[in-house]
Amino acid sequence: MPLSKPLPEVIRDLEELLTEDLAKTIKTLQGLLSDNPDKRNQTILLEGRLNQISRDMSQNIIRHDDYQLETARIQKTLLDLISGLVENDFVPGHGGSASTPVATVPKFVIIYDQADEPHCKMLNKHLNLLKITKKIRVYNVNETLGEGLVERAKQEMADADYLLVLITVNLFNSPDWFELVFNSMGEGRRIIPVRMEKADFEGTGLEKLKSLPSMNRAVSEFKNADDAFMDIVTELRKLLPK
Repeated sequence: MPLSKPLPEVIRDLEELLTEDLAKTIKTLQGLLSDNPDKRNQTILLEGRLNQISRDMSQNIIRHDDYQLETARIQKTLLDLISGLVENDFVPGHGGSASTPVATVPKFVIIYDQADEPHCKMLNKHLNLLKITKKIRVYNVNETLGEGLVERAKQEMADADYLLVLITVNLFNSPDWFELVFNSMGEGRRIIPVRMEKADFEGTGLEKLKSLPSMNRAVSEFKNADDAFMDIVTELRKLLPK
């Protein structure tokens, strides 16, 4: 959105606010960067980290010293983001990878915890027609056996057009995959949460993205799972080049 005052003054105001209220500073910067999906997603990432660490602290999952350390890291990252702001960050249309053209045959990378392999297999079953007719390419992050799964996933994600994230409680208990998703949000990647089952992901930033199946439902809420996956495929078809 257009700035109401010169950029140096905006940066100074944000830096002053940061010394008083970390959460409010993140929210304020999110509003200012509404036309910049890349850097706005970085603030969503930071908001998710802050909400998660605050929740862990309130539930006595972590020590106070660890809470302070992570909060300081979030504050430092936010300060670096604020200090690096430039005029183009507030110009509609600027924002990095979210505006990158989609490939003629889009590549989808499915990110999920290994415990959710049955969900992934069912999704791939319903995507098979699109794969056979070469409408899409698909890589599943757990399809490579052995060590180095996360590094291989990062390599495959480098040229991916869309990241399909299977939402279950397992994902949020898997630090490697959860961090990979968080970092991808900060990079402004095209992420589509696929809600396999009901799970609390408020505050992660993922809840702000359009999810599948349609109408914010989870696959587990459908009487027939095939109907849910058909809904997902129908919505994904809308993303494919004509």
